[in-house]
Amino acid sequence: MNHDFPELVIGGVLIAPLVSYALAALVLFFLLRPALSLVDFEAAFANPALALLCIYIAILSILMVLF
Repeated sequence: MNHDFPELVIGGVLIAPLVSYALAALVLFFLLRPALSLVDFEAAFANPALALLCIYIAILSILMVLF
């Protein structure tokens, strides 16, 4: 399994692929967050901030594996 990791170039500065994935995951997380509020996701956990962090990390991991 070979991955080609193209760097993002902004103003001549090479940005690591992890930064691109982290920004994409953050956008997806903020789009998903209203849906989580509608189903009262945070009420199901003793520590809702930790649960939301785990959701973000899961999204980031999926993006890294798939792309």
